[in-house]
Amino acid sequence: MSELSSIFSIDLAAFAEVETQADVLVVGSGTAGVTTAVELARKGLSVVILEAGPFVLPSHVGSTPFRSRDDLTPQINAQVRRKTSWISRDVYEEGTAPETNNDAWSAVGGRTLFWGGCAPRFADWDFSDWPFDCNDFAPYYDRAEKLMHVSGRYDKAPAFFRGKAQDEFLARLDASGIGGEHALLGVDTQEARNGYIPRGFDSSVDRLIRSGLLSKELESGKIVLIPNAEVEQIDHDGDQVTGLAVRDTQDDFNVNLSARHYTLAGGAIQSTRLALASGLKELEGKVGTHVADHLFVQGLFKLNAPVGEPIYAFIPPKEDRPYHVQIQGPFKDTWYSPYHATVWLDCEPDELFLLVYCFGVGEAVAENEVVLTKGEGGESPGLKDYVVLSDRTQSDLTILQQMQDFLPSAAEAINAKLVRAQVNPAGSALHEIGGLPMSADPEDGVTDTFGRFWKLPNLSVADSAAWPSQGSANSYLTITAWSLRHANGVAEKLPR
Repeated sequence: MSELSSIFSIDLAAFAEVETQADVLVVGSGTAGVTTAVELARKGLSVVILEAGPFVLPSHVGSTPFRSRDDLTPQINAQVRRKTSWISRDVYEEGTAPETNNDAWSAVGGRTLFWGGCAPRFADWDFSDWPFDCNDFAPYYDRAEKLMHVSGRYDKAPAFFRGKAQDEFLARLDASGIGGEHALLGVDTQEARNGYIPRGFDSSVDRLIRSGLLSKELESGKIVLIPNAEVEQIDHDGDQVTGLAVRDTQDDFNVNLSARHYTLAGGAIQSTRLALASGLKELEGKVGTHVADHLFVQGLFKLNAPVGEPIYAFIPPKEDRPYHVQIQGPFKDTWYSPYHATVWLDCEPDELFLLVYCFGVGEAVAENEVVLTKGEGGESPGLKDYVVLSDRTQSDLTILQQMQDFLPSAAEAINAKLVRAQVNPAGSALHEIGGLPMSADPEDGVTDTFGRFWKLPNLSVADSAAWPSQGSANSYLTITAWSLRHANGVAEKLPR
């Protein structure tokens, strides 16, 4: 892919020779980083995206010929996936080597190359402890859904899964009192017409290429992409960030880059890890804390009779039911690993097995935190040098039990039976939040209501590290919407 990469990006050594200072350096090229970069470039600012991983795909794998190659797709995934550890505090304090039990990705596009596609909004009540309410956030949701071409919400973009079987499933769920909806997916279903071809799955790298803003030269209103560029340290003087220490992962070349503003967008855990590795906890003690992930129960339903076509039903949360359920299939196989983006797997209409993903609200308590496994102030901790300490709270345990108890009734409602259920470990939902929580008051959090650091005003966070809590909804859409809000906040303080 190096030949294709050379068209869209430049290497770190070449960029280091440029004497002009960028307006904004963005760390990470997932939906948070790219959404921020495009917004700021369109406001006339010069933006550089630093991505630790390589350029491997120009779009989501489900929008490529690899979608039906279950022999090849895992190999592509493995090229850019690394193992991570979410463990209990007791295990950590025992001093034994932590087990690697979850996954993370480093590539241009990040996890957006492989995400599952489900794109619901948080419910209104999910914003109850955010420093702004759902009405303030709604315009950003509207914009994010248009950017991502979310299907199922607009007349011109019908639901991705639709048909007689889907309608019957939803009717049965409604009749049972459970309630069901078409799954809202980040998949473009607009009609092909007049030269317009639907764009398939949303992916940040696809959006970045289509934006027309990529450039090999640093200039106003343009974006420079630098892959294989790992940011090892945020340098600061206590009042302002003064630069980033960056390493070329291919040639082991090191350089310091500076800009007017710096944005963390590597995902909640990586943004937090980098802040910790840079000593920012000395400025603000809450750095690294209040981390959470969705509670994740995976299940398997077996239909009593074939449905004859693919379905994807969504059981929404309620204020007194803080979890949602996704039911998808049918498939011949009876189980998939949790990171599998099952929406792009080929369904088999005559089979009987439905995959069930149930996501609940995990509690972001102060004791849940990111901890470096290499000391601060010494050798710079890298992408892998951390563990997440996460113990289930009583609220977590209660919701997990409610989720398990709910699945048999959901199965019965759709003429199926529950044949297997599994509570997956902390971190396995891959919907992490926290570590750099926002607040309306500098005494209560690390960042303000636009993700700008209270103590270092030229540093901000565009991803879910800033969230004080989460709803049960998959986080991709809300990250994209939050990034739009964040970009507005940065632009206000950083005029062209």
